Amino acid sequence: MAFNENWKLRIGAFVDDSFLISYLKPEEYFKLVSKLRGVSEKDLEALMTTFSEIFNDEILDQKKYIRDLSKGNQKKVGIAAAFIGYPELIILDEPFANLDPSTQIRLKRLIKSLQTEREITFLISSHDLNH
Repeated sequence: MAFNENWKLRIGAFVDDSFLISYLKPEEYFKLVSKLRGVSEKDLEALMTTFSEIFNDEILDQKKYIRDLSKGNQKKVGIAAAFIGYPELIILDEPFANLDPSTQIRLKRLIKSLQTEREITFLISSHDLNH
């Protein structure tokens, strides 16, 4: 019986910061993940545009390594990377922790719009019942 690994392209996840490669800059990390998932540079750029409101000019073109970003900005990098390739299922653990309230609202809005637009299923865990 052959084991099929096609499921990997259908799932995106960000569970904790151990998913991140801290010695890369966010742009390098996004390019690496997109190559692993077979995503073109054009599609990656489109996704990054989708996240521009959430990034709030604090992630891209900052010449900072992921390890030098705040915890909230590290979380933004991990969440955005989980969306690369527009998987069918995205798993996020405590995605709103360490994010300011306005970013939490923007992220919720983005999740809702992508869920209807692309029929993505989200599995989100949170200790905050308001989310």
